[in-house]
Amino acid sequence: AATLDYTFGNVDITAHHEVTMTIGSSQYVVDKQLFKMDAAPYVDSNWRTMVPIRALAESFDAEVIWNNSDRTVTINFDGATQIVMSIGDDTYTVNGAEQTMDTEPVIQGDRTYVPIRFAAEGMGFSVTPLYNSNGLTGSVVFQR
Repeated sequence: AATLDYTFGNVDITAHHEVTMTIGSSQYVVDKQLFKMDAAPYVDSNWRTMVPIRALAESFDAEVIWNNSDRTVTINFDGATQIVMSIGDDTYTVNGAEQTMDTEPVIQGDRTYVPIRFAAEGMGFSVTPLYNSNGLTGSVVFQR
């Protein structure tokens, strides 16, 4: 297996909850425990990290609801936050307030991928990219 070298950002070592996902890997870490999902994060053409939302949101103990007819994903978090994103749309809502992204959610295979910074920050998580030796995003750490 290849070795990755990382330079660390401003990660909070005292965070209560932490999830780390690596670009191109179906393995991820939740509070120091290794898990496996059936899809891997990637970086899209707009340089945004796209993550299969169900695996990440459920790592945050959030509820994910997929509406196939509307092609929307709803994330309910902590009983206080609701995020709604639509496939192919660069607008989304956080608790009903509309916001804009610089890319949009997509479906690849059977998985819905979202530009994760927008969803994670909407739930109150900090997002810290970790860069590989080429200066590209190698992993992303989500903390709260």
